[in-house]
Amino acid sequence: MVFDELDVAIVDAVRAAPRASWRDLAPVMGVDPATVSRRWSRMQAAGVAWVTAHPAGNATPACALLEISCEPARSALVAETLADDIEAATVKLTSGGRDLQVLAQAPDFAALSTYLLERVGHIAGVTNVRSNILTGSALEASQWREGALDLEQQRELSAYAAARAESSVVLKPADRHIMHALTMDGRMSFERLAEYAGLGAVTVRRRLARLESAGLVTYRCDTSRHLSGRAIAVTFYGSIEVHELNDAEVRLRALPGIRACSIVAGPHNVIIDALLHTPADALELERRMNHALPALRIVDRSVILRIVKLLGRVLDAEGRARRSVPLLHAVEVPTG
Repeated sequence: MVFDELDVAIVDAVRAAPRASWRDLAPVMGVDPATVSRRWSRMQAAGVAWVTAHPAGNATPACALLEISCEPARSALVAETLADDIEAATVKLTSGGRDLQVLAQAPDFAALSTYLLERVGHIAGVTNVRSNILTGSALEASQWREGALDLEQQRELSAYAAARAESSVVLKPADRHIMHALTMDGRMSFERLAEYAGLGAVTVRRRLARLESAGLVTYRCDTSRHLSGRAIAVTFYGSIEVHELNDAEVRLRALPGIRACSIVAGPHNVIIDALLHTPADALELERRMNHALPALRIVDRSVILRIVKLLGRVLDAEGRARRSVPLLHAVEVPTG
């Protein structure tokens, strides 16, 4: 399939307003709703674009970024094994000082510890596991944009950015079912969500609006390399003084290619994910980071050889989504 600039722009519009109707997005794109709907359905069916929801705020699961070493020629098999685990949200085959990078999630820290101690290290072929517990985020991947929209389009879509405020909202069983369904399809219709949760569509709409306003759910639109010229993924491992972290988000956001920045407890306290055009761009980006944020010391870096699983989506060799593994069991979503 061939995709054009309008397809990329539609994806960026969905990133800005993940659950907006095609009727609302169409005027921003300058086309009719049927065109937007048809093009998105085509991209989704081909596995080159999809939306995933994940718990946020006080519903955020306990997370760790794992660096895994494997026996020779066993890393691909280990990656495929981990891809079937609900706890292994993202699985990447990498170059450099580790064979795999894995984002592990669990309902709470005790469950995460159990998964790390009793599951990951016992998989055949694994020789070493280094765990970096996630303690915060300076820049979330859900905020990534391809840059396909002009300033006026961005302004129009900014109205869909929901005001979020941390609250003491407690998740009910029905809320957990709704969130569980959205991890598999973040744009699932209210009618389908209602069937999944056993509620009326109006009730589901009200409950989801409550979760969104409380900051308990975040949406992320991901794509395969077929929709982007940025086919090279690179991870940088670095360290920065705690008092410099407040400036990190603003300065890193301004650099082209940086997709996410996680704060972790480990030998390095900052892990940065970037999407680039060529491997050579990694050196230029590192130079720019050094200039924009002198306090950041990059101590290691890895080029991603293949993304096996991305936030619950199992991908093929070319990065297209082929099936979904729920991020969390409905009954396991934290209760706030």
